Amino acid sequence: MKNRDYKRRNFFFSHESRRKALNVVAANQNLNIFLRWWAQLEKSKLPRQSSICRVKNRCVETHRSRSVINVYKLSRLEFRRLASRGLFLGIRKSSW
Repeated sequence: MKNRDYKRRNFFFSHESRRKALNVVAANQNLNIFLRWWAQLEKSKLPRQSSICRVKNRCVETHRSRSVINVYKLSRLEFRRLASRGLFLGIRKSSW
């Protein structure tokens, strides 16, 4: 699974600039309708795997796909383990 996600991230990166340029042209209301339509067609010809929604957030330590904290790019289990060791400054277990 991690290899598949790695390939998708590289695929997205390689097609990102073209996809963004076509999105700008297709969304611009001031342009001719035929030019906007052409941009939409070109965008549909791009591979599906190059879309950002195909990329899954994964933990950088364990490659776990569920419950990933985006700021730290760690799963909740790995985050808890590292925080309890005191590796994150200013984060400690709450008690009330």
